[in-house]
Amino acid sequence: DNDNTSPTRLMAPNVVLATGGFASDRRSSSYLAQYRPELLGFPATAGDFSTGDGVTLATALGAGTVDMDKVQIHPTGWVDPKDPSNPSKILAGELMRGVGGILINDE
Repeated sequence: DNDNTSPTRLMAPNVVLATGGFASDRRSSSYLAQYRPELLGFPATAGDFSTGDGVTLATALGAGTVDMDKVQIHPTGWVDPKDPSNPSKILAGELMRGVGGILINDE
């Protein structure tokens, strides 16, 4: 019955909660600082929403965490020439390299 709006209890031995990550939170108290402090200086392609709120909510309710130190680093992001030091980048996918894009650095 698709019209049933009553809550349903579903028991499972494990649950994966995907909440958007935490890479945009660069505060000293952030999950990034706690689990991978060496990455605080790296730019992120995660949006401003990626601050760990879902992890905070879940752990406050008693959820455990696993592998919080496993943070994805993506090597290519668009750099705005007007704001090259901005820590937020737009993700440039593998497709760009696949069609002839060239990776360069400031040297």
